[in-house]
Amino acid sequence: MSRPLILVALISCSFVFTPEAHARRATRPTGEKPMTVEEALEGAEKLLDSGGDASQTSEKLHKTRGLKKDELARLELIDARCALLSGAYAASEKVFGKLHKATPDDARLTEWYARSLDGLGKSDAALPLLEQLAKGDQLHDGDSYWLLAKLERKGGQPKKALEHARLALEKPIVLQSDELEKEMKTFISELAGKSK
Repeated sequence: MSRPLILVALISCSFVFTPEAHARRATRPTGEKPMTVEEALEGAEKLLDSGGDASQTSEKLHKTRGLKKDELARLELIDARCALLSGAYAASEKVFGKLHKATPDDARLTEWYARSLDGLGKSDAALPLLEQLAKGDQLHDGDSYWLLAKLERKGGQPKKALEHARLALEKPIVLQSDELEKEMKTFISELAGKSK
């Protein structure tokens, strides 16, 4: 083989992407560098934390070939969180139930699992999970404190309900709206008035 052919062969090989490397990149808008799987997973998780919809990212990730076991597990969790936020409680409860059973000490999974259970009308199963997390100051979302407050009020525990409703206003609320804030403040003022 002559030198020019070797040089051409080396140059050609340096720009070839393996199918796995190509498949593991998510797309970004034209002109931007392709997103890695890690960046896409991180972005979806952050989006969900702020109340955003990560379903489009999830769809793209499902089309990605060659995902590793830990990446698939993160994607499954993203899907379950999307389902929870969209009100698809049966789908979210199925995943969160399985994950909660495998890691019962994971507070975040337990919190999401409890909210899924409540969404399915299983408030009696959700309440003790939320109470236990609240007792250990392990609830993360204001949504969870708000749910706990409503369940406690319904169960005849107005003092605890008032305490947890106030905490709900201090914590991040994923599905924040003016109507929800007004509802929470009315709830608090009603309970505060009754406790006097």
